[in-house]
Parts: sequence; structure tokens; C-alpha cells
Amino acid sequence: MCLESIVQQCMDDYEVILVDDGSTDSSGTICDEYAAKHPQFRVIHMENQGVASARNRGVTESRSEYILFLDSDDYLIPGIVAPLLRLALENNLDVLGFGYKNVAENEIATDTKANNVPESIEVMNGIDYISRYNYTAQVWWYLVRRKLIVKNNLSLPVGRVLEEAGFNLRLFLTAERISQVPTIAYCYRNRATSIMHDNDKEHVSKMLGDYLYAAQDMDSVIKVNRHIMSDDCYERCRTRRDSYVLFGAIRAFKLGKVKEYLKDAKNKKLYPFERLSEKDYPGAKFILLHWLVTTPWLWRLLSSVYCIFR
Repeated sequence: MCLESIVQQCMDDYEVILVDDGSTDSSGTICDEYAAKHPQFRVIHMENQGVASARNRGVTESRSEYILFLDSDDYLIPGIVAPLLRLALENNLDVLGFGYKNVAENEIATDTKANNVPESIEVMNGIDYISRYNYTAQVWWYLVRRKLIVKNNLSLPVGRVLEEAGFNLRLFLTAERISQVPTIAYCYRNRATSIMHDNDKEHVSKMLGDYLYAAQDMDSVIKVNRHIMSDDCYERCRTRRDSYVLFGAIRAFKLGKVKEYLKDAKNKKLYPFERLSEKDYPGAKFILLHWLVTTPWLWRLLSSVYCIFR
């Protein structure tokens, strides 16, 4: 479905770089078969190093003006890339964000407004964009000018989950021309076997460190760029940083590792943290969560009770 959705874009002047990240199933063979049929497709076979390494390799190998990251589980709305690319080129954009749709594992989206691409758009710099939009953390929901990544030596950290956190923030802060359209272009499959849904204890334990890594990476970007940020931009970035600490604390709660997690967060100067912005995390639920997580003895006690009776 993923590769076929690329073919269904019906474009002539484009390239597709398929990175086979050490697959152990038939994925590599399927990639080779598509490359044999479609001259725009090129396959790179490499040892398994994770999604970040695969994406970094794709950027290095690419020669296109704009890049769109597409995960192998997901797919694009047919015929949507060309009009989005036209908007990016006509408006000399560094980044163009678009809408996405969550779909079930075996669902094929049929009710999206694939042709609803606006004729005119509002263009802003990265600071204003962050101030206005609660942007999605993933790298697959935008078109990005390749030279913006290369010029600023941006890359995704290898061996991490949530690796896009600092990457996206650095990207937006260096962008001079960004726009966002509501057009749904990307279909994200919710798979029970995906990395984010993996409930294996060893995996979840590693993810606790990745939550703090993401927060710490964002913190370093904020400190370097605080002097150029507006107050609204800073509040959005600060909230996004602290949200990683909060959601990591929830995972630690379910795993019975609250004490270790909060100690690590405190040592990294990420805890305690302020209440998340009401703009992005409204309601009593997040007020209560903030109070509980930043009351360590209570959060540990509740976690112990949860782990006994779950």
C-alpha cells in the first residue's frame, strides 16, 4: 500500500529512495521489484540501524529540492503530492505542513479531501509558526526543502525513539518561510505492533530514557535560541519539552519505575516542571496530572498500588 500510493501520485519528475534497513522479511525484495518497474525508484540496502539512520541516509542520497518522509507502514492520498509541491515552489517555502489522518491497520482512507489544496497560503517564519501551531512532532507530516537540512547540518539521532523532537525544533527555528494547509495528505496507520505501542518491559524501560533524551535535546535548543524566541514561541517550546517528561512519567508509573525516572529527570534539570500550557493541554485532567507527577511521594505511592493490583 505504501509504495503503491507513491506510484499513484502520477508524477514524472520525482525520485523515491527506498531504504531497506536490514529487513528480515520480503521487504527488500519488494523494494527491488518496484525499482525494476519504476525508474524513479532507487533502493539502498543497509544493515539494521533503526529508522533515524535510514532517514538520514535518505537525505544524504537525495538530490531533490524537497523531501517528504514516508514510513513503510503508512501511505499517501493519491495525487496529493503534486499540488502541495506546486504550493511550496510557488511560495519559495522552506517547510510546508499538511494534515494527516489516523487509520486502522487494515483501513483504506476514502473520505479525505484529497483535492482540497488552497490556491493561496499565509507564509511566516519559524518563530511565528511555532507560536501559532501546536505542530505534530513527527517528520512525516511536512514537505521540507532539502538544503535547509543540509545547510544546518541537521540529522536525526540514531538509536532513539522520539528522535524527531529536537530535529523538528531546529528545523523550524532555522526556516524563514513556513506555511500550513489543512489538506489531508498522509494516512498514519495505528498498528498494535508499532514501536510506540510495544508494551515489552525491556522496550518500555529503554523508552523512559528516550523521553528524557528528547526533553533534554529540546532543552538544549531552547537555551541556545531563547534570545530570538517570542514569549508565545518559548511557551510552546517549553510545553513541548515538558510534555515529554510528563508522558515519560506516566510510562514509568505503569512500569513501577517512578523513583528512578524522576531522579534521572531531576539530575538532568528537567524536573520538576511548570504546568503545561493551557493552550495545548487544556482542562482539569492535565492540571491534576501535573500536580500528581510533581508530587513525587504521591506519584510513587500510586504507582506501587497500581503495580500490585493491575
